[in-house]
Amino acid sequence: MKRFLTCTIAALAVPALLSCKNPQGFQALLRTASTIVQENPEIIENEKEREKWVAGARTVDAFTRDIDTAEEIGIGQSLAVRAFINFGRPFPDERVQNYVARIGKVVALQSERPSLPYSFAVVWNRQPNALALPGGYIFVSTGLLGMLNSEHELACILGHEICHVAQKHNIEILARDRKVARLMEFGEKMGSDIQQFRQFIDASYRRLANQGYDQNYEWMADEAGTRYAYAAGYNPAGLMPFLQAAVRSDKPLAFETYESHPNPTLRVSKVRGVLRTLGAWENLPKLEDRYKREVLDRLM
Repeated sequence: MKRFLTCTIAALAVPALLSCKNPQGFQALLRTASTIVQENPEIIENEKEREKWVAGARTVDAFTRDIDTAEEIGIGQSLAVRAFINFGRPFPDERVQNYVARIGKVVALQSERPSLPYSFAVVWNRQPNALALPGGYIFVSTGLLGMLNSEHELACILGHEICHVAQKHNIEILARDRKVARLMEFGEKMGSDIQQFRQFIDASYRRLANQGYDQNYEWMADEAGTRYAYAAGYNPAGLMPFLQAAVRSDKPLAFETYESHPNPTLRVSKVRGVLRTLGAWENLPKLEDRYKREVLDRLM
């Protein structure tokens, strides 16, 4: 089980995206992360390479006990490779990537699991969306970044996603999903059955990326994300513009289309309730100018 840290090099490109200092090296990582499956199908066909992938999925018994961090990261690494294929290719601007990562890591330090090695990636995707995978792999679309107006909004959005990881919502969702559970029953067979392993990764990814989280998890993430941002020194009202826009339009935002997501009017009320418990937050920074300079001007 401890071999999760040896998962596929392609998956390890996710955290490396934000630590690479060499521009040429950064571009190489982008190409590797976004084409690994399409251009290198042998990574699944080759038994030794597949074994690295299987490390993330071969934690059948972990779903009936307290999964440890190495196992969780292994699962996340396998799903992160799939995310680069389905969710979007990495946005090729190192400055934007590093900016989002810095904010995310500061906010993550305020969470229940500050020592988890969180990784943040901005991907090309016109749909405003975000995705949190086990182990701290968090994806944000260019469409979502383009909807924001300030750094405090980004901090609260990232805080919302960080909560899903810090409180293990995604692990709990996978553990109780019947289709995913049925695939996991094959256990060690996934190591020798290519199709079975593919089905496990696909089903797990679809469950988290397409169906989303239960209402209770969304309430918890709204509250926690607001508190994380406040603890990091941001104005904690960053979720309000999105929720209020959803209320005004009388329909969910593009990234809030899951049936399980709570009613936006109720979410506004609950976030306001959280804000009332926080002291002297109204004058905390929103940093609109910095966000425009570091993100909006570079998305054009």
